[in-house]
Amino acid sequence: MGRYGENIRERADGRWEARIVQGAPVNGKTNFKYLYGRSYQDVRQKKNCFVLELISRGEYGKDPAVAAGLLGLSEKNPENRSKTEGLSFQTVSEGWLNSKKPTVKESTFAYYTGMVNTHLLPELGDLCIREINSEKLWDFLLRKKAKGRLKDGKPLAEKTVADLKTILKQIFTYAQSRGLVDSIPVCPAFTVRKPTVSVLTKAEQSRIEEVLRKEDTPFSLGILLSLYGGPRIGEVCALKWEDFDFENETVHIRRTVSRIKNVDDVSGRKTKVVLTSPKTESSMRTIPLPSPVFQYFRERRGADSWYMMTGSEKFMEPRTCRARYKRLLRRAGVADHTYHCLRHTYATHCVECGMDFKSLSEILGHSDVKITMQRYVHPSMDFKKEQVNRLPCFMESGQKRVGKS
Repeated sequence: MGRYGENIRERADGRWEARIVQGAPVNGKTNFKYLYGRSYQDVRQKKNCFVLELISRGEYGKDPAVAAGLLGLSEKNPENRSKTEGLSFQTVSEGWLNSKKPTVKESTFAYYTGMVNTHLLPELGDLCIREINSEKLWDFLLRKKAKGRLKDGKPLAEKTVADLKTILKQIFTYAQSRGLVDSIPVCPAFTVRKPTVSVLTKAEQSRIEEVLRKEDTPFSLGILLSLYGGPRIGEVCALKWEDFDFENETVHIRRTVSRIKNVDDVSGRKTKVVLTSPKTESSMRTIPLPSPVFQYFRERRGADSWYMMTGSEKFMEPRTCRARYKRLLRRAGVADHTYHCLRHTYATHCVECGMDFKSLSEILGHSDVKITMQRYVHPSMDFKKEQVNRLPCFMESGQKRVGKS
């Protein structure tokens, strides 16, 4: 099956093949370069990246026919004729994606690909990269901020808009480094407000722990660990009993489970579950647990090769974990909270108990103490009142002075 005007086809062996005109004819025959991939999207990205490399080496050529061949465009198609005068945003963005693939985690690459395909290409893809200036990008970002959600046209989350701005800057930096644009469009910074995060009250946590002790399942251990160690949901799902240090009463975070978009889409599934190393170097860490809590785990220890949360050699994926957690909250009679609320609750209780921010930051796996202070710590009103009551009682002092006079 061929793709008209792109010189891309699916071979009989299931692979995809891209054919590119490369340089001048040899002995009267067209000089082709062949590239192969597991899917149409894969080989198209390889093709566009190869075209960009030819351009950066000055081998793009001035002949419109050669340009059309490199870009996979047909000179017979009036709609494509103007595109031979410059590379489209889509071609450059796919080249950028191809350059990022070897340098970032698979989950990060899937996120970049989803953002480009979902938000950037529908509006910017057909534009010439040199025609996109600061004003056009700013208008685009404002539209996304006002009604960027595809399913209902509601405002896009501020964090998502900020991520789009960051990705656009990276794409234009990539283009500038290859001589495809003269400068990088500049847009004002977006203010991302800190989202409101809920924290379990002491009564809610007590009700949850009561249900956990009563049910006493491998899944219960995962929730308990989240309350007293603060790992992320993917890290809990990936924990094996071999990650527990029973002598020092600590837990080693070495891997994480996540569901990401299936970028290659070979199997036909939109998403897939991957088991990888944690998101950053600081996420590879050791978490100490309170001795009574660790003793509870010691008494329920399984085989080293077993995943703690399933009691078997098969891990639980985060989507399943979230669903079971929601049902747990209902059984405990607790209002709806996200799974990440357990992590916030742990961090908040640590601060209320006097733990220093540097130690807490390392336990949570943050690269900067500021993240811990600004994002994850939410003191309760009871704690705030307790701290306020420690202030000198100047009213009483004033009354004594008045009485003496």
